Amino acid sequence: MTAKDELARPAPAFRQVASGRLSRQVVSQFQQLMREGVLGSGDKLPAERELAEQFNVSRNSVREALRELDLLGLVESRHGEGTFVRHPGPAELMAPFRTVIELSMPAAESVMEFRMAFEPGVAALAAANLTAEREQTLLAALERFEQAVHGEGAVETSDADFHLAVAQATGNPTVIAVHAAVYELLHDMRKKLPSASYDPHDKSVAGHRALLDAIRARDPARAGRVMHQHLSDVAGELEHQA
Repeated sequence: MTAKDELARPAPAFRQVASGRLSRQVVSQFQQLMREGVLGSGDKLPAERELAEQFNVSRNSVREALRELDLLGLVESRHGEGTFVRHPGPAELMAPFRTVIELSMPAAESVMEFRMAFEPGVAALAAANLTAEREQTLLAALERFEQAVHGEGAVETSDADFHLAVAQATGNPTVIAVHAAVYELLHDMRKKLPSASYDPHDKSVAGHRALLDAIRARDPARAGRVMHQHLSDVAGELEHQA
């Protein structure tokens, strides 16, 4: 964070809280101020006593709120320095869900349902918003995937990277952020697929090429249908593993 950023961002104005679970209200205020850009990564928080006075709550409530924020990865305590705001990366945010997926096949099925509801729309938006630069990024991602299928790289990683490239092709920051957040989770799910799923002639591999063709044709409806079919093929492979 630069000195210019510090000058541009207003100081946080914490409001007093009066009822309900006080620590939860404190957490909610922190989250809101982070969304609004008032609190940014690296900002040092006021001392515990000062926070208690600003929120008009006990220091115990402040400690409880800070513990919850720490568990969420939104703050970190540095010994002898104080407490600082941080923005966790996608992998950290998804860590608890990755454990659930690894231990529960029904949860994996739920994630596939999520993908089939979410990713066809992503593919359609990618087709609608495709630019020449994004098209080249997609082509490069597909090339890396096909090289990996032929034994020239980590196939699960290149598979996940291709789907992330589709999300990036939408140009929509929200779509990209959501897809990035589940990147690691989906990467782990791909490890459940049998190696035969990545045979050069398998339909799930052919689905990537068909998806790219639909997106390059700037045909949102077709891109959505192709993505749905591709994910149906993947879901079928996962069912065989159950």
